[in-house]
Amino acid sequence: MNDFHLRSARYLAEQLCLHVLRPGDSAVDATMGNGHDTLRLCRLVGDEGKVYAFDLQIAALDSTRERLRLNGMEDRAQLYHMGHEHMLDVVPPPVRLVLFNLGWLPGGDKGVTTRTETTINALQEALSLLQTGGMVSVCAYPGHEEGVREQSAVLHFAQSLPSSQFTVLWHQFINGGAGAPACLMIEKIGCQGK
Repeated sequence: MNDFHLRSARYLAEQLCLHVLRPGDSAVDATMGNGHDTLRLCRLVGDEGKVYAFDLQIAALDSTRERLRLNGMEDRAQLYHMGHEHMLDVVPPPVRLVLFNLGWLPGGDKGVTTRTETTINALQEALSLLQTGGMVSVCAYPGHEEGVREQSAVLHFAQSLPSSQFTVLWHQFINGGAGAPACLMIEKIGCQGK
C-alpha cells in the first residue's frame, strides 16, 4: 500500500521532516504560527534534541506554548518573539532542518504576513546554520500580493545557490491554479572535490 501521495506543499514539508530529522537533532521553525510544525519537530528531535521557533505575533507564541504544554514538549523548544531574520543571533549551529511556512498566521490578521526582505535574510541565515546533509523547506503561498513577490524573490535566491554546495528542488502543483501553494527544498551538500 502506497502511503505517500502528492497531497500539498505542506504535506511534502511534513514528509521531509519525517525523513530528515533524528533524535538529538536541532531544528528551526522559522514561522511558528499556531505551533503545529513546532510540535511535530519537537516529537522528532526527542528528549535530547532542540527546536528553535520564531514569530513576531504574540498570539503565535501563546498558541504554540499552549500546544507544547498540552503535549508535554515545553522543554524541547525555545520560542522567540522575534523575526526569523535574527535566528543567527540565538540559534547555535549546526541544525539539521529549518522550516518556513510563509504567509500569515492561520486564523489571524491577513494583513500581517511574512515579508520578502526579511524572508530572504532569514534564508541566508538558515543556510549558514545548516550542517552538511541538512535541509531547508519553504512552503510558499502566492495567493496574495506579498506572497507573489516573496515567492519570486525566494526562487531567485534559490536559483543563485552554487550547485557544488546545495541541491535545490522546486515542487509546484502545475494544475493547482493561480496562487496554489508550492514547496522549495534546499539540501546542503558541502563543497565537492575537497
